[in-house]
Amino acid sequence: MAVGRDQHCVTSGPDPQQPWRAAGWCRGGPRRITLLAAVIGVVASVGAARGQDVENCLLCHQYRGLGRYDAARDRLHLFYVDPDHVRRLEGAHARLACTACHPRDEVAVIPHLPVSRVDCTRTCHFQGADGVERRFSHANVAAVLEQSVHAAEQLSNLSFAGGPLLDERQSKCLYCHDEPVFREARFLRWAASEAGGLGLDRCETCHREQIPTDVAYYLRHIGARLQPARAPLGQAQSCAVCHADPVFLEGRAIHNAVASFVRSFHGKAALLGEESTPDCRACHVARGEDAHRILSRNDPASSVSAARVADTCRSVACHPGADARIASAGVHLDLPSARGTLEYGLAAAFIVLTVLTFGPSLVLCLLELGQIVAGRHHGAGAAMQALTRAVLAHPEGRARLTRFTVSQRVQHWVLAVLFVLLALTGFPMKFADQAWSRTVIDLFGGLGPARNVHHWAGLALIVGLIVHAVYALTVTLRPRGTRVDAQRRAGWRALLQMPMLITPTDLRKANQLLLYLVGLRADPPTFGRFTIKEKFEYLGVFWGTVLLGLTGVVLWKEQVFAGWIGGRGMNVALILHTYEAFLAIIHVGILHIVNVMFSPNVVPLSLATITGDTPIRELAEQHGEMVVQAARDLGLAEPAGGAHG
Repeated sequence: MAVGRDQHCVTSGPDPQQPWRAAGWCRGGPRRITLLAAVIGVVASVGAARGQDVENCLLCHQYRGLGRYDAARDRLHLFYVDPDHVRRLEGAHARLACTACHPRDEVAVIPHLPVSRVDCTRTCHFQGADGVERRFSHANVAAVLEQSVHAAEQLSNLSFAGGPLLDERQSKCLYCHDEPVFREARFLRWAASEAGGLGLDRCETCHREQIPTDVAYYLRHIGARLQPARAPLGQAQSCAVCHADPVFLEGRAIHNAVASFVRSFHGKAALLGEESTPDCRACHVARGEDAHRILSRNDPASSVSAARVADTCRSVACHPGADARIASAGVHLDLPSARGTLEYGLAAAFIVLTVLTFGPSLVLCLLELGQIVAGRHHGAGAAMQALTRAVLAHPEGRARLTRFTVSQRVQHWVLAVLFVLLALTGFPMKFADQAWSRTVIDLFGGLGPARNVHHWAGLALIVGLIVHAVYALTVTLRPRGTRVDAQRRAGWRALLQMPMLITPTDLRKANQLLLYLVGLRADPPTFGRFTIKEKFEYLGVFWGTVLLGLTGVVLWKEQVFAGWIGGRGMNVALILHTYEAFLAIIHVGILHIVNVMFSPNVVPLSLATITGDTPIRELAEQHGEMVVQAARDLGLAEPAGGAHG
């Protein structure tokens, strides 16, 4: 059964965050009377403000159930009008009488005569706040629309996947407009917090009756219009009525611009509740122009034409001072349909890289857990555990088997804290359409504070990487001799033998480990201070921090870097930053956490990076070479055959 409307009405219909027009409903919008906590008693009396229901239409139309089922057309016609729209002046048309839009001779009799199509360009008469009747007309809006891509001829030939969205007697203005057309948002919240201190009580001495009407009219009709009528997401949803409809897009040389906008940085910011992010009109309406004058990008006068788009991007409200090349960034970049482009190739390459790196690591992790669950032990395991206990019992043994120094443990936890902060403030942007993302961002006080935390945590991570690199080189190349040449040669050897570098021996042992895990080898290989998995993760942190740091700084300071790498370079930076972050989170959030927290060998948590004490079983089975070397240095007997592998 279809649902339709016979009149330009206001209802409390579905969720205003949904594309309600596709179902044919009128929207009532949120009925939040934020307005006069501000002026305390001033706008608290706004319910008494004079609406324009002079014909007493609300006597019937205030009831939600008022409607009629048209069996011939299988349509339900709704006639409910929200009384708050009139009584509390909650809409642009609240001061208009019903007969300002509907001919009096058609609605003056009950039952009403068939209602003519509403003409939004006719001259309206309404009573102003000062009690003086005023005239108003939207005829100038119609004239502007005729110069835009939304001319009457274009709006009259629209087809949609769900069939017609408007009744033939409804104005085409309803494709974009509904009631109310402005929001009680930031301006009214400011009024609620600030206007109460203006001392309006003393004005009531002479203007007791007029102040509530004047203040309410100014805040709602003028003040609220100092900001956009809709939030960016609401604006995108309004445009989605046409620009996301498959039937509308079919046969036109345009793509689903709303979907690509929502996937962009600006769109994700809108999903996360940021109201200052650019919306559709911020780009497609030239600064200072009428909002109805949206021109085709092929029109030289369009704000997004090839000649003007750079100035649109570099406006004071967006990217002031940026190089003109920033305009080539893909605001509407649609990767799935961008085959053959550099951006598509990079995204595909990172997906392959993720599979090739995460896949084998995940397989090894699962195979190791399987060995533990199955209770499989290698032959030398008991002897190695006994030797490990003997070394730890020696007065110098614990120090010998401490794998992480105090400095290294501190660096590790600084890295962990920064990583968590970056993940919490960054990944909501990746999954902005998920409810949890908005919750996480709100915990930081909104998108602005969350971005600040992300930026400075990223900067701290870069500084930490530099500090660690200096630390590692200092420890590795610490002078041990007096002759310069010998010291230099020793330094190069030390660099090549740094304990965290992967060597050919490590690769050989990785192959032996795989053979053991699949049952083709009796005993697993053993490693020294660090295993091949730990070395791989360590080098991954270096690689990831460098890539994420460089691309993050580029995206943070786009005005500076746009002139160097251009808009396409910004696209590349965004793709690299996003996919490398995703690669990092699945490695750390899945593999690393399993290895150091949830593996049965260490559950609930390995203390190696807290106290420096590695569990005995882990030392014996994975770091046997380190145990054997410590036993030799301390003069303890080795197990028969030494470290296995």
